[in-house]
Amino acid sequence: MKNNSFPTTFSVMRAVGWVSLLDIVRDKVLYNFILVAGLLFGVGYLASRLTAVNPERVVLDFGLSAVMVSCTLIAVFTGSGLMSRELERRTIHMALSRPITKAQFVLGKFLGLAGAIALNWLLLVGVYLGILLLTTLRTDTVTPILLWALVLILFQSWVVASLSIFFSSFSTTSITVIFSAGLYLIGTNISQLRVLATHAETGFARLTLKIIAAILPNLEYFNLGTKVTYGLPVSPAFLAVSLGYALVLIAFLLLCAGLLIHWREV
Repeated sequence: MKNNSFPTTFSVMRAVGWVSLLDIVRDKVLYNFILVAGLLFGVGYLASRLTAVNPERVVLDFGLSAVMVSCTLIAVFTGSGLMSRELERRTIHMALSRPITKAQFVLGKFLGLAGAIALNWLLLVGVYLGILLLTTLRTDTVTPILLWALVLILFQSWVVASLSIFFSSFSTTSITVIFSAGLYLIGTNISQLRVLATHAETGFARLTLKIIAAILPNLEYFNLGTKVTYGLPVSPAFLAVSLGYALVLIAFLLLCAGLLIHWREV
């Protein structure tokens, strides 16, 4: 006879993720970042009205920036307190007193945060595409490249969220915010770091910068940049590599977070 007294890993992760998602929505965190994105949308729309040449480019750039900023802010600030708050308040003991492993708890927390980011992303993308169609009055402005750019922003936000959970597994909320935001800023400028390495005066500095650029997460995989603005093609291989890189990086960071939580005295 099969023993059903212990829940499956998927059911535990789903339950923890659902509770985490409800907590994030209940804290009204999404409203603040949606407001920030709404302000950027408004600025972009007004700027497009004042531009005589190619107003859709202004809306494209401002819209993508608004979606990226809002999702990244949720990933950094909400993710930074997601684990550290449980550890500091010792509420993690209540969850682990049930048949839940520490790894399942970490994965469930990430699923809840990823769901909150995806919900925010869906709302902003709907508003963004509506403003874009209203501004240009043409359906051809919503290109496959634009849709892929939005998808990559979502995956980038999930990577940043896994970074926040990783850091919050062993540090405080404020330190996690600093680390996560810092790695985000560096990761979106890895090419500039490599250029700086080529112009370094000493061999040691050049080698150090190259090692840093190779080790740190390269978030430039998720930024199509001017390809969206000018409608330039993107190869399927690049998209496949970007998505695969995101999944591998997320899995690695969550694995490290789970190991760190497992080794801690909680």
